[in-house]
Amino acid sequence: MLGKQFRQLITNEHLRISVTELANVTGVSTSQIRYWERKGYISSKQSDKNKNHYFSFLTLFRVATIKHYLDQGFTLATAVDKERQRQELGKVFRTFITDQVKAITQLGPKKGEVILGTLTDDPEKEIYAVVDQKGTRLYSRPVKPDRH
Repeated sequence: MLGKQFRQLITNEHLRISVTELANVTGVSTSQIRYWERKGYISSKQSDKNKNHYFSFLTLFRVATIKHYLDQGFTLATAVDKERQRQELGKVFRTFITDQVKAITQLGPKKGEVILGTLTDDPEKEIYAVVDQKGTRLYSRPVKPDRH
């Protein structure tokens, strides 16, 4: 539920930033951003004809990721390809989180439990994770009667 709301928030077209703000946040020059837009690597919205271009929150991540790969020494074409691959993996991850996180419970300060659902091949068992200062550990247990 919260994942869906967060996704709607960051994909909201009303949440937008100018090319100057995008440049300031990412460290990519405005001329480079405009070049990437002309090449079709990123896109913007225009409120009215001959008005300023605005970029989405997701484009901010796209620009930052491309810059990261450029800083690692990749060519622009390779950096864009790697960003597109990362974007596809991000979609897979978001789908997993949206589909599989069934419940999150606070167990104490900086400690929680994340229920990931039942096993496909054994629906009587569920997978859950305990997250605390030691890290994340996965476990299985019989499904609690109230979750059947």
